[in-house]
Amino acid sequence: MRTILFPTDFSELADNAFIYAIHLARSVDANLKVLHSYMSPVFASVHPGQPEILGEMYANVESTEREKFLNNTPHLMQKAMDFGFPEDRISFLFEEGPVASVVRELSKKQKFHLIVMGTHGQSGFLDRIIGSNTVSVINSVKTPVIAVPPHARFCGINRVVFTTLFKETDKIALREALIMAREVGAETTCIHVVTQSDLTTVGRHMEQWCEDHKRYTVQFKLLDKVESVEHTITNYILDNNVDMLAVIKRNRNFFDRLFKDSTTHNLTFHTKVPIIVYHEE
Repeated sequence: MRTILFPTDFSELADNAFIYAIHLARSVDANLKVLHSYMSPVFASVHPGQPEILGEMYANVESTEREKFLNNTPHLMQKAMDFGFPEDRISFLFEEGPVASVVRELSKKQKFHLIVMGTHGQSGFLDRIIGSNTVSVINSVKTPVIAVPPHARFCGINRVVFTTLFKETDKIALREALIMAREVGAETTCIHVVTQSDLTTVGRHMEQWCEDHKRYTVQFKLLDKVESVEHTITNYILDNNVDMLAVIKRNRNFFDRLFKDSTTHNLTFHTKVPIIVYHEE
């Protein structure tokens, strides 16, 4: 059976992302593992000759974090059961270390179908728009990561948009996205932003992709570039009530450009539309 991993800091925003994790796990018939990891602070030895004091300080940190873990897990278990998720298919993990490192090590031991994370969490767990820890996890593992922004509200996943350059390697990620969309009951639109440099070949590529994916329910659309590729994608998502954006991580520059635009229009997208990130094969 497939497994979805959900890292959390137990903040309100992480709890919001948990709702997505529950519904996705139900839709794709997966188990759900909830991970809470913590970072131990670095204490300077202020009492030479008394190393046991440092040991006690670290033990106190672990004890505090474990108490937080034990106090919050019943709430998440109850929420999962309220949404009809079976109690025996959810488990909780308590680990020490940076979240990206912990996720990477767990991924070596078990294959995860998806990783779902809330963005812009409290306590510095997921800061900024997509979150430094979310980006670290994306960079650390090959598993698709769904980043759920702070104002996203789960009302079903009905429309998914997949961005492509019509590269052959994009087909692997597209087929994963199409399978997920079918399982959650979503329509998928595959979009490509047309620039002057690819006008002569893009039509031929799209015809071939339509043929290659005719057994799937998917539409292919070409968008004329307005200002920039990122701005064009953002406008399309907001104008068409898209529930999730699927992108392929090619390099960091794409994310920088996608998230740096601070216009009101783009901030609406950044804070409301979940993004699933696939890796370029």
